[in-house]
Amino acid sequence: MKIILAAFFFLFVSFFTTGPASAGDYDFLSKLVDYCYICLVAALVVIILLLLSRQKKLKQVQTVLSGEKEKYLQMLMSIGDGVLVLNNRQRVEWLNPAAEKIIGWTQEEALGKHYQEVLRLIPAQADRKLPDPIQEVYATGEIHQGVNAELLSRNENKYNLESTAAPIKNERGGTIGVVLVFKDVTGKKEQQKKIEYLCYHDPLTGLYNRYFFEEEMRRLDVPRNLPIAIIMGDVDGLKLANDIFGHTFGDLLLQKVAETIKEVCRADDIIARWGGDEFVILLPRTEMAAARSIAQRIKNRLAREEVQTVKGSISIGCGVKTESSEDIILALERAEDEMYEQKTLARTSTYTGLLSWITEALYTKFPLEMAHAQRVSQICLEWGRELQLNEAELKLLKDAAFYHDIGKIVLDEGVLLKTGVLKEEEYEEVKNHPLVGFRILNFFDDTMALAQIVLAHHERWDGLGYPKGLKGKEIPKPARMIALAGACDMMIHDMPFRQALSKGEAMAEIKKHAGTQFDPELAENFLTFLAANNFPYH
Repeated sequence: MKIILAAFFFLFVSFFTTGPASAGDYDFLSKLVDYCYICLVAALVVIILLLLSRQKKLKQVQTVLSGEKEKYLQMLMSIGDGVLVLNNRQRVEWLNPAAEKIIGWTQEEALGKHYQEVLRLIPAQADRKLPDPIQEVYATGEIHQGVNAELLSRNENKYNLESTAAPIKNERGGTIGVVLVFKDVTGKKEQQKKIEYLCYHDPLTGLYNRYFFEEEMRRLDVPRNLPIAIIMGDVDGLKLANDIFGHTFGDLLLQKVAETIKEVCRADDIIARWGGDEFVILLPRTEMAAARSIAQRIKNRLAREEVQTVKGSISIGCGVKTESSEDIILALERAEDEMYEQKTLARTSTYTGLLSWITEALYTKFPLEMAHAQRVSQICLEWGRELQLNEAELKLLKDAAFYHDIGKIVLDEGVLLKTGVLKEEEYEEVKNHPLVGFRILNFFDDTMALAQIVLAHHERWDGLGYPKGLKGKEIPKPARMIALAGACDMMIHDMPFRQALSKGEAMAEIKKHAGTQFDPELAENFLTFLAANNFPYH
């Protein structure tokens, strides 16, 4: 390297100078060659170091890019949305696990297939043409988003999808592929449908709700629909049903009424649940006579229906709008007024019927209870006469004795007819029957006076009875008398849980519990009454 530099320098000097070279020139030349050599080597070292540094940076960039690539790949693999990557020939290059789960194809199975083979999209509404978002992107090179469609998966399951398709571009801006991102919104769609349904429907009966009815009433209030009839009905005895059997039973009664109304009405009639126990029907192009005919058919059909022990009954009123200038609200008010008028007029007969149905149902369910009620009522009547009660007091005592166990209507047969010892929870059910009896009798005008007596017939003289724990003379006298007569009758007749005692054994039990379970004074009087009369009754 040095020889080359020296020769190059010698030629350079010879060319630019005219005189011969001196010894000093050659010394200078030697030093200059050494200096240039050192500089050249230094320059080469710098270049090598720069190249090494650049190579190191390239490796660092490659490492970073590789890490970023892995990070984003893992992100795409783990997200809940499906991701499908297509090449410039519209064939599948890659899909993530979420996409595999939705479309039913694995990565290996889908690779290289045309996207339409693995992604079967159908319109969300059958009467609409579905734009293909992937074809749109290939054609325009622009992002296509917000597409709602149904996907038919490989295993024939249907999914509601929301999707966005975006182009993959090269350095020249050309589209070389498409990325489709989609998610399953089936649950969201179903929830949306439920919300929309609840906006216009009563969730219990499935009928329209009051809001929808009012909207439809305004929409249909046009001359071509005249005359417009409105029928309003109020279910009889719903409060009693809820009080006796609970709101679950009351719900069943309302559902039965709704079902009956739908069976009677025409397809175009608008039926809605107006309130708690009220229903309303809108009948376009319907005369009053036709409306009353439909109302009567509803009443007749419902009278044949029965939910447990309660027969269906409804009070109905009708109103009709005949003139365009008339406010339809007036027809609604007339129907409501007539309904309440009918309910008031029929109250006595309806409620008497309800009480009879409950009583008959109890005695059909438990025939022993009918005989027991009749005997206790007869014992109390005769004993009351011995005590010289007046006619009003005798009637009160006799009727209360007859209905004293009416609350047992809510008991299961397996509990009331059980031959062995009751479990604690079963006994708690039995202890509830005076309260149920109170609710039943307190519902009817004619039996309100009996309610408190029936409520207290299982109270004890010592205060250890139920349901209120009354003591001594806090307990109404008729209830104390019914407690004695009822206990005596059960002891001297066969019951599911034991055989009958003799009259003497029963009297001994009454004497034993006088002053604790029974009023001691009434117990003594009752024993005298028993001894003087021919018992047991049959």
